[in-house]
Amino acid sequence: MKILHLIIFLLNIFSIISQSPDQLYDELFQAVQMQRIFSDTKTFCDVIPRELTPNEILFLYRKEYNKPTFNLTSFVLNNFILPNITIIVHEQWTIEEHCHRLWSLLTRTTNENYSSFMDVPYPFIVPGGRFREFYYWDTYFTMLGLIRSNETQLIKNMLDNFAYLIRKIGFIPNGNRYYYEGRSQPPFFSLMTELVNQTNNYRYELELEYQFWMTKRNITLDDGTILNRYYDEFHDRPRMEAYFKDVQLANKINNTNIYAHLRAAAESGWDFSSRWMENETDLSILITTHIIPIDLNCLLYHLELTLGKIEQAKYRQQAIQKYMWSNEQKFFFDYNYIKKQLTNRLTLAAVFPLWLNAATKDQAQYVAQQIKFLFLHDGGVVTTLANQSSQQWDYPNGWAPLQYITYRALLKTSGYESLARIIRQRWMNINERVFNNTGKMMEKYDVIDTNKLAGGGLYETQDGFGWTNGVYLEMLYDNNNDPQLSI
Repeated sequence: MKILHLIIFLLNIFSIISQSPDQLYDELFQAVQMQRIFSDTKTFCDVIPRELTPNEILFLYRKEYNKPTFNLTSFVLNNFILPNITIIVHEQWTIEEHCHRLWSLLTRTTNENYSSFMDVPYPFIVPGGRFREFYYWDTYFTMLGLIRSNETQLIKNMLDNFAYLIRKIGFIPNGNRYYYEGRSQPPFFSLMTELVNQTNNYRYELELEYQFWMTKRNITLDDGTILNRYYDEFHDRPRMEAYFKDVQLANKINNTNIYAHLRAAAESGWDFSSRWMENETDLSILITTHIIPIDLNCLLYHLELTLGKIEQAKYRQQAIQKYMWSNEQKFFFDYNYIKKQLTNRLTLAAVFPLWLNAATKDQAQYVAQQIKFLFLHDGGVVTTLANQSSQQWDYPNGWAPLQYITYRALLKTSGYESLARIIRQRWMNINERVFNNTGKMMEKYDVIDTNKLAGGGLYETQDGFGWTNGVYLEMLYDNNNDPQLSI
């Protein structure tokens, strides 16, 4: 018995080192996920033990699971505290009050023992619903609202949390969970620091982030051009937070290579979209790692300019023009470097070169014209034109970050300022209509049929919602100047 206690003690020490749920709970984790104990497989990723340590729970499971009376659901509920889901409805608040007052309700810390949280030193904002941790690119759009709410300390906290993680692991992860540690998200950190006039205070961390993207996500084309893609260091395994569906998909096609593409799509933030699919109706034909995304490379162009890497920025802009612009279709596209051709998927990612000044004036005019005639609908602008897709980052859905970026891009495109304001007003209108009916701000909206709730994807539409609140507040108070705050 003493030997057994010694073994468990040593295992407990080692468990503190690695806190990814699949590593903490091994075959128990797989059993819970594959037997669908929870309809949302993210739930078990976010549990914390009630009394026993992870290794004591795992030891107990191994001892009990073969017994005829063993019940896995009861075992889990007896040994774990389930995570909360943020649901916020206050019938007395106006939409403006709702967005301002929600920040305190969406603020979190990481003081949980044996959780999957990556510890960070300061409080942070979560999106809401099932999303109980911060998300990298969400935070930029959340910050827009925090500026309007004068939440300067929260903004500083989140910048410092990101800087801490860059120094610790070399990049900003998808979210601050150990099961996200293999991937990042669209690199908005330079834009965040710019929002609050703090770029010089984070130059060291910005350089480290740049090196991550240029050494871990770089692709060299035949002519020596270096551009970047999305990827994940743990490309050979299913995503822990979507374990059952990833395994199910891999089994269906008898090919575990799909994991790399699923994980890379998750790094893009557009999980999932026809952008990454050879056939917009079939998620199993996912080719994310083959694609050089237009938005990612524009963000890195901005990062290069921020860091004073003028030559690198010039070469990247030339490469964007060469590889990602179609003279025939007068539009920006992602580039499939395996097939050596444009993907020809019409998406709102095409506005990033306008927003971040990587497009020529003529290109901006052409793209803006197509936004007006192809993408504009009653609720704002639609994410893609893939109307046969069932993925959430496709038709008929609209998302706050893309509404904001499109709005900002068109404001700086001569002759399209009024279109920008129409998009702004239509997006705010759908936010207000849904809020008046439900008391909620949603993760995404159906911009085609504004009387329907948005759908698609691998989970139900969430409410809260960090970036929707942030963009709404920014648009509400916007006087057409770039948002900026000194802290």
